[in-house]
Amino acid sequence: MTLALCLVKCDYQSVKDTLKSINKVKGVVESHQTTGPYDMILKVKAASDSELRNIVRNVGTVSGVLAVLTTIIYNVK
Repeated sequence: MTLALCLVKCDYQSVKDTLKSINKVKGVVESHQTTGPYDMILKVKAASDSELRNIVRNVGTVSGVLAVLTTIIYNVK
């Protein structure tokens, strides 16, 4: 299993709609609207690194998403 956190920057006018759409992406297991340079943080679970790439790619294609920064979590407990 691959676990990652994604910081998402999106169009400020559509944060809530964008978050609703992102929540429909398979593999996104948790999402939160945040303050600061990124507008939301996502917890993503994937069976493999290649599946993670596909999930992040799908998040990046959601209308309103401007940028995605992904960090893989090691030593999951």
